[in-house]
Amino acid sequence: MRKIESIFRKEDGAFLIEIRLTELKQFFNTFDPSPFHDKDIDDDAERYIVNSVRAFSLKTKLKLVFYLPQEHYEEASKVLAYSIDNYFDFRATMFQREMRSTLYEGRVALLLGLLFLFTCIGLRTLLGFWAGNPLGSIALEGLSIVGWVAMWRPIQIFLYDWWSLYRTIKIYEKIRDMALEISLE
Repeated sequence: MRKIESIFRKEDGAFLIEIRLTELKQFFNTFDPSPFHDKDIDDDAERYIVNSVRAFSLKTKLKLVFYLPQEHYEEASKVLAYSIDNYFDFRATMFQREMRSTLYEGRVALLLGLLFLFTCIGLRTLLGFWAGNPLGSIALEGLSIVGWVAMWRPIQIFLYDWWSLYRTIKIYEKIRDMALEISLE
């Protein structure tokens, strides 16, 4: 397997994420009627940039380099930096909201899970007289198991789910804050 560093060129200590365009509008979603600085970035361009950044550690210095023909240089120098900043800031904000929503869901699930677990343990204690009966023992064990299974979702949220959202936010923020260069093709 090739090392990621061998795929990307390095210049002045930064790995380059290079995009070649024949015209500036290739970079933007053509179905979006908004002005350039508010436009969505083309899905393929976004995917390429995000996947490229994701391939590196968040601490790695990266630079986004656009290669354009001379006739598009002036327009690109006016809109590219602002558009990228605007778009990826919006994406980071959306994922921050999703993370807050996920953590809120986790808190509610934790509260409900604990209430259900305590109810199951309480029922198990109240129905302890069934312990001598084989079917009663199964039912009592079932109450314990069901109570602990109810804790699965909050544990999953707080141990695992928020990590991918947090990393995605950091990737979008890194892209938003990355150095940008426009070179002539």
